[in-house]
Amino acid sequence: MTKLKLDILGMVREAYGGAWTHMGEMLRLIWLPGLLYLATAVISMFVDPAENLLTSLLLNIVALFLWPIIAVTWHRFVLIGDAPSGSFHLHFGRREARFLMVSFFLFLLLLPGLLLAMAGATIAQEQPQSTTGSLLGFIGMLLILVSVYFFVRLSLLLPAAAVDDPVDARLVLERTRGNFWRMVAVFALIVLPIALCVILLASLMQAMPALAILGAAAFALVSIFFAIVNVAVLSVVYRELVGPPGTQAPDFDGA
Repeated sequence: MTKLKLDILGMVREAYGGAWTHMGEMLRLIWLPGLLYLATAVISMFVDPAENLLTSLLLNIVALFLWPIIAVTWHRFVLIGDAPSGSFHLHFGRREARFLMVSFFLFLLLLPGLLLAMAGATIAQEQPQSTTGSLLGFIGMLLILVSVYFFVRLSLLLPAAAVDDPVDARLVLERTRGNFWRMVAVFALIVLPIALCVILLASLMQAMPALAILGAAAFALVSIFFAIVNVAVLSVVYRELVGPPGTQAPDFDGA
């Protein structure tokens, strides 16, 4: 069997189309944690960590635990059609904990390279004559490139954690082999329209301060839609490359 190649435009169309079609239902499922998440984000904008470290830390911790509740609910809706009835859903259980642990793992992939690059930049600034800073910065950048390569491919562990599939890094690396640049293209095409909307809104708010409130509301809507699309695209790429939840996708030749 030939190795599966990701349909870039197909994935983007499905993610945007599905997010737009099912936006109402997806918002219904997470309206309470979503509202709390937005509230913490807005409040955080007005809290200076230097002056209110404890408040800033608490807000970040709350957001850290709210996002898995939202993301797991959306992944399960997209991948298995799970849409629990009820007026609100605010539950942090085993699935959400797994999702959070996978998120930490992905963050740790990027950390060594970032720390080395920052250390190199600091040394280069303080000791311009020394080559140590340049060397550390170069090694840090190489590590960042390598970690981004694995980060993109292993990001499919997130939907796996959400739908109770095995969190198997080796399996995900096998199934994403040969699709790194296609995955990058999909994620870039997902981000591009949202980024253009944000730039346009920021320009309008700067040019017409009287529309600041309307602009802020529009920005919030764009942010919510982007969050839905972001989860949706991870889900559809996972289904396409790794396989439907609860099944094993066929092994590919040369994988």
